[in-house]
Amino acid sequence: MATSEDSLEILLNRATDPSQQEADVAKITAFCDKVNAELEGPLLSTRLLAHKIQSPQEKEALYALITLEACVKNCGRYFHQEIGKFRFLNELIKVVSPKGCFGLSLVRAQKVSILLQAPA
Repeated sequence: MATSEDSLEILLNRATDPSQQEADVAKITAFCDKVNAELEGPLLSTRLLAHKIQSPQEKEALYALITLEACVKNCGRYFHQEIGKFRFLNELIKVVSPKGCFGLSLVRAQKVSILLQAPA
């Protein structure tokens, strides 16, 4: 499935593909493994995830949140440092703020709220 040549972006696109019936754990794990393997993995992955979380496609955004949750659990200290930075947190806040939630589902907003409150 995933090769060592696959980029983080390709792996995230596979993990968040909205045509899937449900989140694919193997694809999410491949993404997390790549984040851990690359020197710039934590920095690049948080930028990619922030973009996907704000997707207008509901399934894609939810799969991105599930992928984020998996990365929090499986990626190391450097990933945790990146998601703790203002830049990333500000992107999550956009999703749950009343202004940012226009047209977004309550489920998605609640998922982000839960992630923000959960200890790493």
